[in-house]
Parts: sequence; structure tokens; C-alpha cells
Amino acid sequence: MKTKSLAVLSILIISLCATVSAQPIFNNGFEKIVIPLVKLNDTGITWAGKYASGNNVNCTITGTNTSPQDCNQGRDANPLTNSDDDGHAGFSFTKLDDNGMPIANQADDYDTTPWSCVQDNVTGLVWEVKTDDGGFHDKDDTYNWYNTDSATNGGADGYADDDGPICSGYNVADSSTFCNTQAFAARVNTQSLCGQTDWRVPDINELHSIVHQGKVNPAIDANYFPNTVSSWFWSSSPDAGSSDSAWGLYFGYGSDGSGYRGNSGYVRLVRGGQ
Repeated sequence: MKTKSLAVLSILIISLCATVSAQPIFNNGFEKIVIPLVKLNDTGITWAGKYASGNNVNCTITGTNTSPQDCNQGRDANPLTNSDDDGHAGFSFTKLDDNGMPIANQADDYDTTPWSCVQDNVTGLVWEVKTDDGGFHDKDDTYNWYNTDSATNGGADGYADDDGPICSGYNVADSSTFCNTQAFAARVNTQSLCGQTDWRVPDINELHSIVHQGKVNPAIDANYFPNTVSSWFWSSSPDAGSSDSAWGLYFGYGSDGSGYRGNSGYVRLVRGGQ
């Protein structure tokens, strides 16, 4: 009966953590599942909501704030990790130069010392930083959703060249320059952004990990992600309900949704994880 109970518990854990890859190991002939811990980012919200007259800035679990809330749990509750020195509230980022190395003065702003990538010290993901120089990473460039991998595209490729020259370097005679998500990632990998060649379009959960729910227009920590347009950013996640749509995230307010793959959207590439 004990063995059966453990087996049922394992099944429940696996069901709750379906998005986490699990590795089976064997001990005395019995298989057990080992599920690695996955670190999640905080929301960026630093106020308490349980208050008679609205949002309360007092986040201690005393007085009217007797229930655990976002601002007094996790990294927010620890003064060592709730510091604006490396990101607002519980976020923690590191600015990286062209070679993927931490820049010498992390306190410099983008105009003083530009950086090419940002490492999320909580999730381990590394993100592309947008520029305002008309190059391949320009903040104004947009793309159609396109993925020719039948294992991950949800049953349809999308659109390789639906809107023409909506990104830098477009050449109608060269498909490698087309303004779609797949071609963009391939170009960035050819350039070895921050010394790496495994850049990809993030899935919708990864995009959510850098949303700052305490900010709007844009809903992100602009001290680390400069030149972020408050608009729609594509994810790699197809829409299960429509093979002609895919998920994206609106960085004006941090909300997600499904959009037609032929529409133009912004892209911020990521590497690591998975």
C-alpha cells in the first residue's frame, strides 16, 4: 500500500508540473521520477492589495495585511534580493557586452555604455537588447510569424513574406532577409550575437518571465531593456485553436493573446533554458 501511495503521489506531482521535464531513475528496481526545480521570476509589484481603501504600500504581514501577498513573499521578502541594484523589486539582471561578458559598470545607462544582451539571473535566460540605430536589432523592425518545423509550428508554417520590407536589410530576391521570425533568428545566429549562435524566438511563458506587472508602457524594466516598444511581441507558441494564429504578448500592459500569423509583430530573441 505504501508503494502504491507513493506512485499515486508521483503521478499527481507530474500532472501539476507537466511543463517541467522529468528524468526517471531506478532504485532497487522501482522507478521514481526526479523533477528539477525551476526558478520563476517575481511580478515586480511592490504594494499590497488587501486594504480597506485600495492598494496599501505597507507589505508587512501585520495589521490589515494578515494574508501573504505578492510583495511580502519570495524574493520580495528578502532585502538582499529585493534591491534595485540589479533590477527592480525581485528581478535580477546583468548587462552583457557584444562578447557576452558583463559590462564593467552595470550602473551606466544605455547612452553611456550600450549593452547587447541581458542575462536574467533568476531564470538563467539571456535576452536580446533592442537598439535604435537602424540595424538588425532595431526597435522598429517587425516580423511575420513563420516556422517550418512541423514538430513545433502547430500544423502550419505561417507567412515567410507577407508584409515585405518591415525589417532592416530586406531584399525581395533573398529569402534569408525576409522579415519573418525564423529568418530573423537565423540572421542573428549567423552574426553570433553576444558570442552565441543558439538564439531563438521565446515561448509565451518565457516572454511572461520578463513582464513587469508594476509598470506600463512598457511593462518591463526599461533600465535593462531599453528601446522596448509598447506593442505586440511574437512568441514561438502556436495557438492550439487555430493553425493560422500564434501567441504573443503586448508589452504596453503585459497582457498576452493570440494573433494572426500574417500580422507584423515585434520580436525579442532569447537563448538558454529548455
